Amino acid sequence: MVDKLREHLNRHLPRLGKKKIDVLVVNYVAKLLELIRRMLQSVWLKYKLGPLVLCLKQQGSSAEWAVFHVMCRILEATNTLCLPLPPGYHTLLSVLGVRCLPRHTFLQYVDHGVLQLTETFVSRLMTDLDNSDANEELKFSILKRLPEPMEQRICHLWDHPISSACISRDYVRGLLEKHAKTKGSMFMERDERGFRPEFLPLTFLTKILLDVEDRALNPFEEQENVDARFVEETALKQTLILLGFQDK
Repeated sequence: MVDKLREHLNRHLPRLGKKKIDVLVVNYVAKLLELIRRMLQSVWLKYKLGPLVLCLKQQGSSAEWAVFHVMCRILEATNTLCLPLPPGYHTLLSVLGVRCLPRHTFLQYVDHGVLQLTETFVSRLMTDLDNSDANEELKFSILKRLPEPMEQRICHLWDHPISSACISRDYVRGLLEKHAKTKGSMFMERDERGFRPEFLPLTFLTKILLDVEDRALNPFEEQENVDARFVEETALKQTLILLGFQDK
């Protein structure tokens, strides 16, 4: 918004000068942010909300639902008028959404762009909620809606077979892709969709990963907190689950 407003003033009022235009733009945006902050503060004080609102484990009250409704209207107005929002607005709105909305409605709000999944919000969701059936379903639904770079960062925060499997797959893919760039392998192939490792028996795959790890280790290169042994344990656990010998 700042850039567009600055460009507009420079085009239509160039005589004001660059420095004055910069001051006008920054002051204008700052005043808009302050107005929105005062609106939120007034609503917060009216309904006497406190820090417990940020806890994802509890269901929201009628007061929180009223604040959530007001914040949605503010969001709609700011989007229509191209106004800025204070930092953390989308995170707070998503927290209230989880507390106040039914889970399927919350996901519909996300799909329609009303709620934006910030990394701060998703990180808290993964760590604060336990792995009950309902929470597990919600976490998995959230992960599916994240962009790939954020999903890879968030997966490490969820102690669950699904996240372990994602981490393992990403780790194996990364190691084998690095290996394929430096040395051809009979166990790798490429097609129009890019790299795709063929299926290998678990023990032999683990041996390949260990060999690749040993050759790829660089004391000056930061290593991820994943190794071939972790991949092996994850694969064994997933196999047991698929065969019905172990619960998820």
